Amino acid sequence: MMFNPSNEIGASVPFRLVLAHTDAVALWMTNVRVFTGGMTFSLDACQRDGDKHLDMGGFGRPVSHATPPLLFGIEDSAGTIATNLPRTRSGLQLEGGGSSDGNNSARFSLSPLPARGAMGVYVAWPHFGIEETRFDVDTTAIHDAVADVIALWPGEERKPLLVDMDDYSIPDLEIPADGWFARQNPPPRPPRQPADPNRINFGYVGDTGQAL
Repeated sequence: MMFNPSNEIGASVPFRLVLAHTDAVALWMTNVRVFTGGMTFSLDACQRDGDKHLDMGGFGRPVSHATPPLLFGIEDSAGTIATNLPRTRSGLQLEGGGSSDGNNSARFSLSPLPARGAMGVYVAWPHFGIEETRFDVDTTAIHDAVADVIALWPGEERKPLLVDMDDYSIPDLEIPADGWFARQNPPPRPPRQPADPNRINFGYVGDTGQAL
């Protein structure tokens, strides 16, 4: 189940941890956002050159035209373990990601928040010769950020979105009558002459009631 703090605006924590930097690939952890029930972050990587995409996910989900997956895990001060190894149950989830020209990014969530104290971040990527390495991260800033989380509607969860799948109508563009957006919005294009599609009807009266 994906971590989905639907009733909160998370708090960002300044964070950048370089996990590996070799002649072939660079890997770093960044974009930490804190919620009351957990956190999200990104693992980003860039390869110098190669003929395969970088597999940033793991969890035993093979990806075609990709390298063997990155190995990633976290163990907090209370001994709670989260990892992207296959056939493991933990609070670490892959939320999504993308790749472009050798640059890859994967978005993860971790729930619940790691315990206060030193959090061990583990990484290994044998395909690139990256041996298992541990990084110690102080979680104080992560827990302090919980105070900055904004509950959208206190005391309730956001109701599920109900969409009428049989309604194919397209809504009109709504622009305030006056203001910055109104000044940037170009007037509608005059229609063509009905008798001669190659000629513009310059007598067309637009929404303003004036001939264009």
